[in-house]
Amino acid sequence: MSSPVSSITNNTAANSATGADAFTSAASQTLSEQDFLNLLVTQMTSQDPLNPMTNQDMLQQMVSFSTLQGNTSMQSLLAGMQSGQAFSEANSMVGQQVNLLTDSNGNTTQGVVSGVDLSSSTPQIIVNGQSYGLNQVISVTPAATQSTNQ
Repeated sequence: MSSPVSSITNNTAANSATGADAFTSAASQTLSEQDFLNLLVTQMTSQDPLNPMTNQDMLQQMVSFSTLQGNTSMQSLLAGMQSGQAFSEANSMVGQQVNLLTDSNGNTTQGVVSGVDLSSSTPQIIVNGQSYGLNQVISVTPAATQSTNQ
């Protein structure tokens, strides 16, 4: 039983530039759906006509493809959930007193969160008219409320 990767590496005479590029691309990063299809096409075109791929090999590759699609879909859903969680976290800080790390030298500032800025890829809180990332928050405490005597 041969895998797409071993078929490509073992059959160097039949490797095209496309197959080598797909293998290099797959080795340098996670295997994408397009990389998988490139490997499959290269394997199909490079296989020995006297010893074609068995049904079992094809089934294993189709299961791998299906698993890859499921993982890609799950990654998208998790990214959406993470984005929603970050927005909820930022939104829950509105009206709260925060202590923030402003730079790599350890300088801090504090203030009350007046809003949430959604213009960048991740939500940022607005303190004293400036936007800060959630990763800069050191502490959160309830804002001191001033009572008015009537």
